[in-house]
Amino acid sequence: MREPSAGDGARREETWVGSGDHDIELKRASDGAADLVLQRFFDGDGRLLTIPAKQSRQIAMYDLLAQRFVPGVRYTELEVNRELMAVYGDYVSLRRGLVDFGFLDRADGQYWRSGGSVPVGEDPAPVGADAPPGGPAPTAAARAGMRRGSPGATPRTTSPRGVRRREAIVAAASGLIADRGYAAVGMDDIGAAAGVTGPAIYRHFDSKAAVLAEVFERVIDSLLDAVTPHAAEPDGANQTTSVIAPTDAARALAEAIDRYATGVSARRRLIAVFVREVHHLPAEQGERLVTSQRHLIGRWRELLAAAHPDWSVQRVRTAVHGAFGLLNSVGTYESPLTDAELAAELTSLTRAALAV
Repeated sequence: MREPSAGDGARREETWVGSGDHDIELKRASDGAADLVLQRFFDGDGRLLTIPAKQSRQIAMYDLLAQRFVPGVRYTELEVNRELMAVYGDYVSLRRGLVDFGFLDRADGQYWRSGGSVPVGEDPAPVGADAPPGGPAPTAAARAGMRRGSPGATPRTTSPRGVRRREAIVAAASGLIADRGYAAVGMDDIGAAAGVTGPAIYRHFDSKAAVLAEVFERVIDSLLDAVTPHAAEPDGANQTTSVIAPTDAARALAEAIDRYATGVSARRRLIAVFVREVHHLPAEQGERLVTSQRHLIGRWRELLAAAHPDWSVQRVRTAVHGAFGLLNSVGTYESPLTDAELAAELTSLTRAALAV
C-alpha cells in the first residue's frame, strides 16, 4: 500500500482532478501546506497522528489520503473504511472530510474519487496492493479510462455551496418524512423546505428514494460513530475478548453505551425515520445497514461476555439485543427531555440492564 511521501508534493503540481474555481482553491491550499503536513501530521509509517486544525492543512491532508483511491474505480463503504482505518482510528471523520471537501463523492452506497491530485506518468498504486484481502483494485478498463481521461473517470467535484445545499435537502427531508411519512412527501415539498426551487433539487438527488437513501446514510454513520476501530474490522465479531479482564470489558462497554446513547439522542428524528421507513430502503443500503449493525452487536456481545464470564451465550445475546431495542426506542416516541438528559437516562437504563 503506498504511503504519503515527500515526493507527493511535486506530483501534485502535475495533475489535479477537477478544474473549477473550487478545485483551484483546493489545489492552492493543498500545495502550500503539503510539506508541513507530511512532516508534522504523519509518522514514518504513513499513519496520521492527528487531524490538523487549520483548513488549509486539512485540505493537504485529505489530498494525500485521496491518493489512496484510484480515479475511475468505485468502492463500497466497507472498502473505504478499511483503507482509512489503516491510516487513522477515526476513519468516520476522515471519510466525511473526504466527501465534504470534494475529494470523494458517493451515491447508491458507492464512493469514487472526485477531486485532488493524481500521480502523473505512472498508474496510481492500487489501493489494495498491500491491503487486507478483499481490498479494492482497479480493473484494466478503469486504468485505461484514467489514461484516456474518459469522462467517467473523474466525476464532478462537490463545491462547499453544493455540500451545504445537499445538507439542507437531507435535513428538510428528515423532518418532513418524520412528520408526514415517506409516502406523503414529494420532491417539491422537500425542495421548498430546503429553499431549493424548481428542478434544482435534481442536481443533487435524482429521486425521492435517493434522498431517503442519503438520510439512511446518516443513520448508518451514527451507528459507525459508536463502533471502535477494532469493532468495525470485517472479522471483528469473531475475535475473542477472553484476554480482557472483566472490569476492563465492563468499562469499555459502558463507554460504548454512552457514545451510542448520545448519538441516537442527538439524532432522534433520523432514528424515527429509520424505525418507520426502513422498509423503503434500497436493497444495497439495507445490506450495508445490516453489516454495520452486525459489527456493532457482535462487539457488544464480546464485551458483555467478557464482563460476565458466568453468563450463558443465550443470556448475553438476549441482553444485547434487548439493550439495542431500548436505545433505538427513541425513534418511537416524543420525549420532552433534552438530548443530554435523554442520553443520560438511556445510558443509566442500559448499563443497569447489562450490569456494567
